Amino acid sequence: MKKTFLIEIGTEELPPKSLKNIAKSFFENMKLSLKKNNIKYEEILWFATPRRIAVKVEKMSINIPKITKKYRGPSITSAFDNSGNPTQITKHWMKKLDITINQTIRIRDKEKEWLFYEKIIDNQDIKKKLLNISDFSIKNISHIPTFMKWDKSNVQFSRPIRNIVMLLDNEVIKGEMLGLHINRSIFGHLFIKSNIKIDILNANEYPETLLKSGKVIADYSLRKNNIKKKSEEIANSIKGYIKIKDIFLEEITSLTEWPTIILANFKKKFLKLPNEVLIYIIEHQQKCFSIYDKNNNKLTNNFIIISNTASKNPKNIIFRNIKILHSRFSDAEFFLKKDKKIPLIAYQPFLKNIIFQNSLGSLFEKINRTKKLISWIIQFTHADLKSCIQATNLCKCDLATNMVFEFPDMQGIIGMCYALYNGESQNVAIAIKEHYYPRFSKDTVPKDPTSYSLALADKTDTLIGLFAIGKNSISGNSDPFALRRLTIGIIRIILENNVLINLLELLKKSLDIYVNIENKPRVLEKLKIFVLERVYFIYIKKNYTSSIIKSILSCNNMQLIDIDLRIKNIANKTNSNILKSLIKTHKRISKMLISSKETLYEKIDYKLVKEKEEIKIIELLIQIEKEIEVYLEKKDYNSILLELHKLCDPFCNFFKNIQIKSDIYSIKINRLTILKKAKNLFFKIADFSFLY
Repeated sequence: MKKTFLIEIGTEELPPKSLKNIAKSFFENMKLSLKKNNIKYEEILWFATPRRIAVKVEKMSINIPKITKKYRGPSITSAFDNSGNPTQITKHWMKKLDITINQTIRIRDKEKEWLFYEKIIDNQDIKKKLLNISDFSIKNISHIPTFMKWDKSNVQFSRPIRNIVMLLDNEVIKGEMLGLHINRSIFGHLFIKSNIKIDILNANEYPETLLKSGKVIADYSLRKNNIKKKSEEIANSIKGYIKIKDIFLEEITSLTEWPTIILANFKKKFLKLPNEVLIYIIEHQQKCFSIYDKNNNKLTNNFIIISNTASKNPKNIIFRNIKILHSRFSDAEFFLKKDKKIPLIAYQPFLKNIIFQNSLGSLFEKINRTKKLISWIIQFTHADLKSCIQATNLCKCDLATNMVFEFPDMQGIIGMCYALYNGESQNVAIAIKEHYYPRFSKDTVPKDPTSYSLALADKTDTLIGLFAIGKNSISGNSDPFALRRLTIGIIRIILENNVLINLLELLKKSLDIYVNIENKPRVLEKLKIFVLERVYFIYIKKNYTSSIIKSILSCNNMQLIDIDLRIKNIANKTNSNILKSLIKTHKRISKMLISSKETLYEKIDYKLVKEKEEIKIIELLIQIEKEIEVYLEKKDYNSILLELHKLCDPFCNFFKNIQIKSDIYSIKINRLTILKKAKNLFFKIADFSFLY
């Protein structure tokens, strides 16, 4: 028999920037748990609004097959004594499982015969199983920025949980979860009919009943698409268009349950303000969409309001939004006028009074360190020194302005606007804004050499400083100083701009610039481990296999472009006969070397070379080594793999015809030295031992 299962968790308003990830994490947990419990279904759906997350499992089989669980005991050789009686090990194992020897069976694998006990687990009540699955799935939701408690139950979640609905077709799954009684009543829109309670008679009615009776669009994707489509239609109706980044659209989607799209406009006089200021206030503060003119691509005084409810009198909504916008625009106008009385560089002395971090001095001191570091970095980024120094001098100055004091999130943007107003070059002004990039995982990376040189210098100085004063306590999702994000930003800047810089040298240079830091070698070693962990994480996220990543990172190479090329070249050979042969050859060489504990020669002693196979393999090693050095210079790792592959058949022949462990000690050591030389050639590209 097949039924539909529904679970909805009703909450107070969830954080909009995390809502989708919270809902998706709950959904993935449910999928994983259903699979683990061998519960089959045809389709599983997720839903999310500001005040609920839900999962619906359609056509779910409620007949769970019996599970046979096997418990392995001791091997037969140690399970019984010479008289055939169970040994103490066996008795202890049977006591633990509460069984007798008659309940055991014997199973043989490739090597041994073992004692086993097979336990058949009967069908568990489906409702009880679903209760346990749901409880586990909620408690293991990731992407929750902060947890909170709200009553004596000690339950923790992103926001207080107020209601839990669990239905199997038309039946309520009775019980208690997270300190609440499970029921069939869901809540409609907060602003409609005093947050009306709606009884869901059958799980199949969700989310249609919620839409019809509660004026809530529970389907996240549908709500998102509606907002985008209707906003584009309205903008198009006045010969305009909107630019919506997906991350901002999702934030708006996560703020609404019944989105209503309304066109409005502000006074044209405010268009004199910098575009960046207008957009920031309209979008980031007021959560509205800016509209651009189709003819000239300029920002217009029209904007789109996304209201969370339908109103009989939208003029009131328009009036309130325009009033707030005008107030904020007027404030911005006042502060801009006040700030521009002096040039941006004149704000630099005020940075002496702004602390960067306790023990790391002021922002003024940070700028001086960054100038020294960027002067070293430009040899790799090929940026203009004069532009980089000027951008560094100005990059933090806007933090002392009235505008940034009033609108803190506009740091960098205001600096760019003031720099342009003061006649600074375009690349210097943009660098002031972009040196904060990337700010989050999917954020853009600066592409201008001045911008990414400054971003690299600033982020590296911050990373070094925080590590040096012990602000590197990271566990689980906790990263109070965003060191992971900072490090990933540094890695992305280098990789995406193809900067041929050694990351360890960059860290060391920045550390050397700092004064009064104790035990610098220890700090550097910790930083190296931390950074390599982030590199590993980046490639795992790109779906490269763990073994390939480790094989490259273990080579102590800290040039990221080099690491990237090596990983990609080896990954491209996955499952190829070339890589299989290389792994087989390396494994055989390594096994022979590991089994020998003797100290080898530093170089091959040619006087001890007697056999033609030895001569042939040595000549081949010398030839391939020369070729590899040329290809290393070019970073042509595909050709290096092909060169190494030339060793496979000759070494196969070498092992067939040559007794490595000769009775003559000196010849044995010499032959092992030949193997060591071959292994070192493999290590030129990767540690192949991780690949098998």
